[in-house]
Amino acid sequence: MGADDKMFEALIAASGVPVQDDEKSDLRKAYGSLMQLAQLTRIPGRNWEVRTLPHFVPGPPEGAEE
Repeated sequence: MGADDKMFEALIAASGVPVQDDEKSDLRKAYGSLMQLAQLTRIPGRNWEVRTLPHFVPGPPEGAEE
């Protein structure tokens, strides 16, 4: 059993929620997808600074100031 499998089983056990086999299979697939995304984003030296988006305020339509 790999580290991801052990962590998944520990999360299921820690939740205390009874999980059926088919639900557990679906949750395992979702967990695997999240772990793959985490590996793609955990790049050494990655800049985690959040930049603000450009702010746009439309001007009044032509002729509205008259």
